Amino acid sequence: MGRELQKKKTRSGVSKAVRKPRSKKLHLQNPIISANWDKTQTLEQNYKRLGLTSKLNKNTGGIERKAEDVQRARDEAAGEVVKQKDDVLAIGAMRRPREIQVQEARIERDPETGRILRVIGDGQGRANPLNDPLNELDSEEDEDEMGDGMGQHASHNAAYAAGDDKRTEVVRRLEFEASRPKATHKPRQSENERAFVAELVAKHGDDYGAMTRDLKINYMQRSAGDLKRRVKKWRESGGMVE
Repeated sequence: MGRELQKKKTRSGVSKAVRKPRSKKLHLQNPIISANWDKTQTLEQNYKRLGLTSKLNKNTGGIERKAEDVQRARDEAAGEVVKQKDDVLAIGAMRRPREIQVQEARIERDPETGRILRVIGDGQGRANPLNDPLNELDSEEDEDEMGDGMGQHASHNAAYAAGDDKRTEVVRRLEFEASRPKATHKPRQSENERAFVAELVAKHGDDYGAMTRDLKINYMQRSAGDLKRRVKKWRESGGMVE
């Protein structure tokens, strides 16, 4: 009996480990997205409505099936030919081409070794072995950069904004906020630091060596470089010796 009471007293002061439930409330830090967020929709639905994407990789499952997808599956099961509507700019798994475009090219070989020297194509476009839908756009941008003399880090925001009409208002506002330069913040000196620097300058002027040896004012024994930086910041903020 004594042992059981001892166990009970030992357990009485120990708090029970309880796992707190995770809050499902989303903390949206961006004010533009927060103002246009619909709480009745899921994250995927909100992002799609706003013109954003929630993930750059392909979906592994758990997405909602659209009515047109269900109807297409029924038509295919019934044996009807269905014209599938593709989104050429969709981010997902690489789709296989339905038709292989046959092209001709002329090959020049070395008459002695038979080695291929060059391939002369028909010049229809840039090679696209991965079936990239943006291949032609990339080639046009490369030609424009070579012609205009612009580097790879040049800005194409004006051309992109003029040619794209599918962006939502939320995307335009987000791009505008991202293009604005960020305001630089310079830390201000406190009143005590300004009084400390003013007292040193009034006594020693620009002699930073004497400032470092002044143990009465510079009791923290700051170095000459540290004091020089503080004096420079003090003068830039309008500090003067009266």
